[in-house]
Amino acid sequence: MKRFSKIFLALAIIAGVSVVALADRPISSNELPNEAKAFINKNYAETTIYNCEIDDFNYDVDLSNGVDLKFNKKGKLLKIEADHGVLSQAVLKAILPAKAVQHLSAKGLLDRVEEVEFRRSTIVVDIANYDDYEIRFRLDGTVK
Repeated sequence: MKRFSKIFLALAIIAGVSVVALADRPISSNELPNEAKAFINKNYAETTIYNCEIDDFNYDVDLSNGVDLKFNKKGKLLKIEADHGVLSQAVLKAILPAKAVQHLSAKGLLDRVEEVEFRRSTIVVDIANYDDYEIRFRLDGTVK
């Protein structure tokens, strides 16, 4: 029974340390990878960075205009979300493949995109004002 208690205590300590290691911690925007800084400077030059955090896997950036960004360790955009509104068409045209932009435009949805998430082989686009309405694209921009 004593041995079990020691093993349990050791596992609890390891789990606690793991949770602390994975927790978000604030950083300066200067600590962002160059690719992430370049994306923000190009697409949101007039917007200030409200909050910037890092965990063991990603950078989370909140802009003062309500846009939230997530980048990987190398600075590649993983997710962009407009908290209270929609993403600009200029930004969508900059980040999405041309076929995806054409599809959204043809459906009258280009001005209703609130979130874009880049996954391994899929781009997921969430449409505002529609419950659980998303469009999935392949990386080349064709609809899945």
